[in-house]
Amino acid sequence: MFIAYLIFDIRSLRACSMTCYPWYIAAVPHLYHALHVDINSPDQKFRWPNPIRYMHMLGLLPLIESFSIRRGSHSEVGFSPKLFNFCTLRQFSALNNIQDLWIDDLNIPSFMPGIRQYFGRLLPTVQFLTLREPKGSHRQIIYFIGMFQHLEDLRLLYDDYRVNSQGEPADDLMLLPPSVPPLRGRLVLENFTRVGLLKDMIDLFGGIRFRGMDLFNVDGMPLLLSACATTLGTLRLYPDDPRGEVFSLKHVRLLTDNFTARSSLQSFDLSRNKSLRALRIPAQSLDRVLSGDSPNMASNFLRHVLSTITSAAFFELAVLYWDHHFRGVQLVQYSDRPHMHEISQAERAEEASRHHKRFELLREAHKVRDFQLVLCATVWGPIGEYSVRMLRQAVADEKVKKGFDDFSSDPSVTCYLHMGPL
Repeated sequence: MFIAYLIFDIRSLRACSMTCYPWYIAAVPHLYHALHVDINSPDQKFRWPNPIRYMHMLGLLPLIESFSIRRGSHSEVGFSPKLFNFCTLRQFSALNNIQDLWIDDLNIPSFMPGIRQYFGRLLPTVQFLTLREPKGSHRQIIYFIGMFQHLEDLRLLYDDYRVNSQGEPADDLMLLPPSVPPLRGRLVLENFTRVGLLKDMIDLFGGIRFRGMDLFNVDGMPLLLSACATTLGTLRLYPDDPRGEVFSLKHVRLLTDNFTARSSLQSFDLSRNKSLRALRIPAQSLDRVLSGDSPNMASNFLRHVLSTITSAAFFELAVLYWDHHFRGVQLVQYSDRPHMHEISQAERAEEASRHHKRFELLREAHKVRDFQLVLCATVWGPIGEYSVRMLRQAVADEKVKKGFDDFSSDPSVTCYLHMGPL
């Protein structure tokens, strides 16, 4: 327990690992639980396949639970069999304890039909899968997802709002997924336009059963909300979603020349989702709205969404704060471990002002119905305590300004482990 408290402090973990053998056994899983590889990194330390080769030489690959293959900022190289040779494939196969897998630009057609030769050792353990800009037909993507028989969480991410001008590859109707994964966790879709993929996935898997959804600029949102009407309990909501309203000048051009112009607030009708108990709103999303010219439209958006919820049970509205949304917390490149630095009085005042604007917007939305506001910091350990302390101070300041007098109950502040589902 003592060493687990230091999981964000790399220097202390390394010191613990050199103290004695029992401390090494306790510390080393936290030191090497995640591995990031860049296909086209200028730094040899992170370039494919160097990190895998170094970790294999030290016998550390079985300790890795989170593995990500990134493409770099300006790389057009996709993840395909061209990146493998005999040694690389043998080392890649030693990753037999991966639970969270992230792949950028996965070229599924290039791996077919012998795709299990490459990913077979990963299939029994992966529970969280992220595909960023995957290449392939609907059936090929569904086949790849269906190989992971214990998959709970699925993320499909696209970088922009453009529709694929080349069209999608032709589907092989004889290609069926080898298994039906549980898909009972969380679904994340971002800038997603392939409605046909969603329909085929629901048909071939006999429905989807996600308990949480994170949907931003998704074509086919009503289809997803309907498919998970009986299971969806948590929905992450973005007040600056271009499918709701034009909340800032940033989205004006996109809405005039893009498919999002056809969407409206009707996409966020939650009246059929009887099991919905919580909405999650990222603080960063609120900040983008409040920095624009249309904060009233954001308030109207939240009012509309809350008014469509028919659940009579206790309902929760949570504002999510990531570590890097706090003054004094920074992230290191190629690392998910934050660190703190000293902040000035001016920075503290600016942070307090941002909190005040967020609370004002939430107070307006609260007039629709009663809910409990929960502020969530998604880190733990010393930095998590620092983040929660700042939130508590912000709440106390708002009480002095009568900021929370309109709420039926005091807001609670909860600190979540940053890798947990929110």
